[in-house]
Amino acid sequence: PDGTVMMMNGPIGSLVNAASPVPITPRDIVGGPDWLWRDNYDVTVKPPEGLTRAELTEMMPMMWRAMFADRMKLVAHIEQREKDAYALVLARSDGRLGPELKPSTLNCTPDPNATPSPPPAGPPSLQDRQNRCGLSMSPGLFVSGGVALDQFARRISGIAGGEVDNRTGLTGLYSVKMNFSLQRNAGASPDPNPGVDDAPDIFTALQEQLGLKLQRGEKKSTPVFIIDSIERPSEN
Repeated sequence: PDGTVMMMNGPIGSLVNAASPVPITPRDIVGGPDWLWRDNYDVTVKPPEGLTRAELTEMMPMMWRAMFADRMKLVAHIEQREKDAYALVLARSDGRLGPELKPSTLNCTPDPNATPSPPPAGPPSLQDRQNRCGLSMSPGLFVSGGVALDQFARRISGIAGGEVDNRTGLTGLYSVKMNFSLQRNAGASPDPNPGVDDAPDIFTALQEQLGLKLQRGEKKSTPVFIIDSIERPSEN
């Protein structure tokens, strides 16, 4: 709630996109050493205390860039490249949604001038994540108590392997829970732990669990984040 970001036992590569000056996903990161995706870290990034939500929204991208430049000496640039594009649409002609996609019952309109409460002491449970606004992500799992499908479509772009536009026609916020296999998705970032789990790929998970599907469209010119150089982060 106060803007703190916590990652436990995850690759640095999954955070690098936060340093980009334009919106990208981890799939849009090109270059960098093997350890960027192979070695796992515990990372806690805390903004200054007392900021309002509006101030946090404005400052977080700058703070991420400063952190990567200071702690990892990151040097990078943006290029435009042709990539696949998808439309997120309803899977059924009658418009019926899947069992894990439901209209949200949460009030997700924060006071922009309110000071956020402190973060929890540890990682939230699955039930906690289902009762929160915004999209919570962990390997093979997307969870939200209230998220717009425009935002959801952007977040699955990296795993689908191309830009995803929301064409469902669904407005408002939705409760989402989707399990899928990272190893089965050709568009996913390199997985440091080989082996395929029993979960479906993201295309199947979307249809079976959410009642949505991805339709391939024409390729689009999209920005990619090219890593020129980066160093391992030191411990605090």
